[in-house]
This record gives sequence, C-alpha cells and structure tokens, in this order.
Amino acid sequence: MPLTQKRASRSGGTERDVRLREVLALHLHPRHGSAYWLRRQADLGWDVRDRVRTVADLARLGRMPVDALRRCPVRDFIPAAFHNVLSRFVTGETAGTSGQPCATAYRDDEFEAAFVTPFLRVAEATGFPSGVPWLWVGPSGPHIIGKVVRELARRTGSIDPFSVDFDPRWAKKLAAGSLARQRYLDHVTAQAIDTVRREDIGVLFTTPPALTALAEQMTARAREAIRGIHYGGMSLAPGAVNGFREAFPNAVHLAGYGNTLFGVVMEGADGHRLAMDYFPLGDRVLFDVVRDPDTWPPAPVPVGTRGRVMFHRLDESALLVNVVERDEAERIAPSAPARALGGTDDGLRDPAPPAALNAQLQHGLY
Repeated sequence: MPLTQKRASRSGGTERDVRLREVLALHLHPRHGSAYWLRRQADLGWDVRDRVRTVADLARLGRMPVDALRRCPVRDFIPAAFHNVLSRFVTGETAGTSGQPCATAYRDDEFEAAFVTPFLRVAEATGFPSGVPWLWVGPSGPHIIGKVVRELARRTGSIDPFSVDFDPRWAKKLAAGSLARQRYLDHVTAQAIDTVRREDIGVLFTTPPALTALAEQMTARAREAIRGIHYGGMSLAPGAVNGFREAFPNAVHLAGYGNTLFGVVMEGADGHRLAMDYFPLGDRVLFDVVRDPDTWPPAPVPVGTRGRVMFHRLDESALLVNVVERDEAERIAPSAPARALGGTDDGLRDPAPPAALNAQLQHGLY
C-alpha cells in the first residue's frame, strides 16, 4: 500500500482518498475534464471514477507513460474547466537529464503548494534567514526552479533575487573534464563572484557543482557572511553538505528533493548529516518505494529498505499517477522534525539514480 496513513475522513476513506476522488471527478468530467485523462479512460475501456476510489486502487491505472509528457501539449493535462483562466498557470520543463524533457503546468495556488509552502514551513522551523538578499545561480526558463526562486525570496522578505543564469542543457553537452566545460563554469562563477562582491548577499541558492566552484573563489569573510544556503537541481550526498557547512559556517543549510513534475519535499532539520532525509508535508503528492517497477503492480518495500521511487501528483492542474522515477531511495518513517511540521507520510532517504544508470546520465551543472 502507498506510504500514507492519513486519518479517516467523514466522507469515507482517508483524507487523501477523498482528494483523489475529487481530482478524478474533475479530470474525467465529460465536458470539463482533461483531454489526456479522457483519452486514457477511453483506452482503458472502463470508468476510472467507478473503479479507482482509494489510493490503493491507483495500481489499476498501470504505469504512467512518461512519453505522454514529452509529446502531448501541456494544455491536454489541464481540465477544460480552467481553460478560461490559463493566465493563472505556471509552466515548466524537466532538465532532460535522462532524455527528451517533459513538460507540465501548475495553477498558481498549486504551484505555491508544490514548491513554495514546503520550503517556507521548514525555513521557519530551522531559522532560515529572512529579509536578506538572495543570489540564485542556476537556470531560468524553461526550468521551473527559476520561477520558484523569485517566490521564495519574496516570501522571505527579500528583494527580487539577484541571479546568474546558465543553460544546463548546453553544459551537459560539454564533455566532462573538457576545457569547454571548465570555461563555461568559470563564466558562471565569475558573474556570481561579482554579485557577491557588490551586494550584501545573505542567501545562496544553487546546485552543488556551482556552489563548490563559488566557495573556492569566495574569501573566508564572504563565506562567513552567508546566512542561508538552499540546494537544488541535483542529488546531494550527506558528506557534501557537511563539507559546505564547514565552508559556510554561519549558514542554515537546507536541501529539497523534487522535480518539475511533482514539486519539492524538504529536509526537516539542519545539522550534521548522516543521510539526506526528505519528507512530504501535505496530501497533494504521494510516494511509493517499490521493488521492481517492471512487475505490475510493483510491491512496496518495507521501512528501512531501498527501492525505486514512484510518485503520484494529485492536483487539479495536472493528475500524474504511477510515475516511476529514475531514482532509488530508502523508505524511512517520519522523523521527529517532520512530525512536528505535520508530516505523517514515510520519507525518502538518500534518493539518487542507481550506479549503473547514473553512469549513463548526462550530468553537468544541474
């Protein structure tokens, strides 16, 4: 069964079961639903709303064909009920690390629930700084993270973030260890250093490779002036965070695990890392950790065991279920900090691509 034990709703089933039925009713409405799900139901040949009543029933829908997110217009996933308010929607694409990028969209309130609220809740609990300038070193569009950072800075009382843009898709085309890749990294780093020297930067938000290059060129005094670091864009090992905590000793360090398709789930606390633990705090995204996604339905692993990550996004703006991620992770019980923040679902420890797959992926700065 999925990694959730939500309390029962008065309407029957768990709160998330109720949410699921409401989202299905919208996406499969004959007139106001989403074109993708109406086609999918026709292909299945049965009424999804009748047979899928709880999150345990999601396996009946089969594995999500991710190629649909590569070839179908984003509009096909948005219910027709919202086609007259498309100005409220935020679009984004994945980085394309494992192939052709996937695209999706979020209605503005669900964009906030997916990317902004999780960070703000953990930031408040950990004393992440507010009211200080941010420097974002990373991609803008089509990557959704460049749109997220503006909201994070604004909602923590900062001026619009300073930024140094880069194109991770181009960087991945440059051979590892090549002069071209080093020159590109130097180009990005030089711009960031100029901003750090000119502005009173208090928060850095960037990827581990970019932060490594930046730390090497910052003075000890400049590194000590940083009060917050937010990591994104790539998987992160606990040893790397512990090294950055030494390099930036006065900062609160927070990492998130996520992507364009479902949003972000955050760490629950700062401190010396023995592992990277991430916990969902709401009911709009649900994770499974399964043994073998090629055997359907895949069997969930017990707590304390590694397996393949699979997610379900239960949004009105887009319904994505049984999406198998490239990452593996250990399934872990909610930590005390996560429970204090209202988290009741099991979490993910040290998510990362398996070694064999990782060697085939196109890595770069993001």
